[in-house]
Amino acid sequence: MGWIKGEGEIEDSYKISKIAAHVPDLVVYSTLTNDIPYAENFHGVLLFADVPGFTNLAEKFSLSSKKGYGADELTRTLNSYIGEIVSHILDAGGDILNYAGDAILALWTVERVQLSEVISLVVKCSLNIQDQCGVRETEVGCQLKVKIGISAGKLSKVIVGDEISQYFVVIGRAVDEVRLAEGLAVASTIILSPNAWELCERDNIAIDPIENERAVKVRYIKREPSFSVEKYQDSIGTSVEHDKVTRECVRRASRLMPNAELEKTLRKYIMKTVLQKIDDDQPLEYLSEMRPATIVFVNMQFKGGESDQEQCMTIHQAAIGIGQQIVKHHGRVNKVFMFDEGCTFLCLFGLPGDKREDESAHALQAAYGVHDLCQKEIRSLKTVSVGVTTGPVFCGVVGHPVRHEYTGTIHLDILLNSQLELCFATATLL
Repeated sequence: MGWIKGEGEIEDSYKISKIAAHVPDLVVYSTLTNDIPYAENFHGVLLFADVPGFTNLAEKFSLSSKKGYGADELTRTLNSYIGEIVSHILDAGGDILNYAGDAILALWTVERVQLSEVISLVVKCSLNIQDQCGVRETEVGCQLKVKIGISAGKLSKVIVGDEISQYFVVIGRAVDEVRLAEGLAVASTIILSPNAWELCERDNIAIDPIENERAVKVRYIKREPSFSVEKYQDSIGTSVEHDKVTRECVRRASRLMPNAELEKTLRKYIMKTVLQKIDDDQPLEYLSEMRPATIVFVNMQFKGGESDQEQCMTIHQAAIGIGQQIVKHHGRVNKVFMFDEGCTFLCLFGLPGDKREDESAHALQAAYGVHDLCQKEIRSLKTVSVGVTTGPVFCGVVGHPVRHEYTGTIHLDILLNSQLELCFATATLL
């Protein structure tokens, strides 16, 4: 699949490790006995890395490649680049929370008193990424670049769902700030959010101010962070270790021994489309393709002032109801994530095994069902927006050999040029 090869490969591992490769350590090493839903507080540093230009790259590959091979070459190119970025994050002790197409959200859990030191560690990791992966030429003439946002502070892990499907979401001010910081970044830059700049070792990080913003642009780090990766690993008990022979970072989840209870739990976080390939012991690259599909976005905005537990219960109620509506109409919930001070569900119709001739009609029926559900049954929300769009979608497994995810990334330029958006509705809930 074009991944960077090295220590930590999972081809010969037990099935549970192949399943765990699709789930972050935040979930893999959770307590299995907690009743769902639940919220768990902790402190952490977030890194959000985005690779702009994916749409242009996808279009170039689809136009220049032989018929049927464009998606394979796109996946190989994208995973080679993203896999190298992820290697730097894993090597610095980070946990990949999720992928959103060509974007990566990573986490370093930390004790409150160590936030400033770990921010320096993450800044150094980001500088290494920009130094080694800042600009990458591709065979179709497109440049790949990365822009990075960093935030820090109090976070909550929220686990929701039922006996069939479960989801995790990380919530908190730092989540909103890391997306704000990434939004202020341009290619090849690193932005510290206002909270990260407040908490960091200011005398050790050279920055440029950003006009009319409290966030700052990182220039360089003056000296090695006093808190080393090894010290972080010893202190936090991270789930990444270094191989003594190769000195490569190894995700411990890639060496899991069979555990029926844990495997049963982890399977709930993975789409049926992927589980079928793993169960059949088929290569995951068979899932990589550019295919016509329909996407339903559901964005829920909170009223504000809710506790973590209240947000947890709201997301849980929505996950159950939205999941039932989507599956009823032959779709799948692909991702749940926090965005723009709200929670977003990304749902896909037309995946392998779920293809229907009238999938757009099914998606519209599901969208109206979700909209009606949120209006009538989830009264703790401020607004709910439901969007439906259809067109060419890149579907495939994106990431690193030991940590990757199946994702659907819509080809926005084609959609906008073809005016294929079907509907967009927003309800204000009183």
